[in-house]
Amino acid sequence: MAGVRAQAQTATGIAGLYDTGLTSSGTLAAAGTQAADWTVSYASINGGSSTNSTYEGAAYVISPSSISGSGYTPNTSGAQWITAPGAAQSASGNSLNTGGDFLPGNGNSGSNEAIYVYTLSFTITGTGAAGTVVNSANSKIQITMTMAADDQYSVYVNPVQFGTGTAAATQTNAWNNTTQFTLQNYGSGSADNSTFLIGTNTIAVVVDNTNNISGSSGTDPLNASGLLVYQTSAATINGAPVPEVATWLPLLGIMGCYGLVSLRRLRAKLLPVAALPPAASFFVTY
Repeated sequence: MAGVRAQAQTATGIAGLYDTGLTSSGTLAAAGTQAADWTVSYASINGGSSTNSTYEGAAYVISPSSISGSGYTPNTSGAQWITAPGAAQSASGNSLNTGGDFLPGNGNSGSNEAIYVYTLSFTITGTGAAGTVVNSANSKIQITMTMAADDQYSVYVNPVQFGTGTAAATQTNAWNNTTQFTLQNYGSGSADNSTFLIGTNTIAVVVDNTNNISGSSGTDPLNASGLLVYQTSAATINGAPVPEVATWLPLLGIMGCYGLVSLRRLRAKLLPVAALPPAASFFVTY
């Protein structure tokens, strides 16, 4: 019996690539409120290997007062710094979830280690079975991102387990500078750093709150930590830009209205004069 030939997967669109610190409508969220799309799906403190639900959930927007004087690279006009839920206003642990960015973590080993995994889910549409790896010969996907984090980060695409496998991008001491990189499923060597799926995909950013310390330390159990991501919507398929749904849906609406008006005008020209309604009642509705 002949084997069944696998159906090739071809991507046709990408939706859900959002910057950090936005509302569900795509505008800047208020300081101290929850961001709509980025979530902290895993948090581990005190060097533990198990999750800590206190710091999991929708990420919070860091207030400008916390960013001022911190050395953080500034917010952009379309993206803001976010942090894990449970963050305090100061190292003393006061005022949780009000725009502060102090979280457990001081060092990247031993009992002082603390990591926070920020995730963004997005969708790739196309042909082929859902959940199957996109065929790079038919769909060369590239997503451009610019990122900063306090203190260091590693980026994974569709990880089986957070922190395992080869990271698509890494950076240390990254709070006062940004790095631009691409996630793509083609190229040679390290350029081919991501595997995409038809259906739901996940970008996972593992942030270590090390307080700029390479080893363990017993002081300052709470330190500032957060994440800034923008330009995620700069995606291409086979070299062609892929507009976000929020960008092209209004355009389709405008084109549809224009086409409807044009059709009505054409039909009005073709109607016999006797068939036209009285001038008082003849108008175009939108």
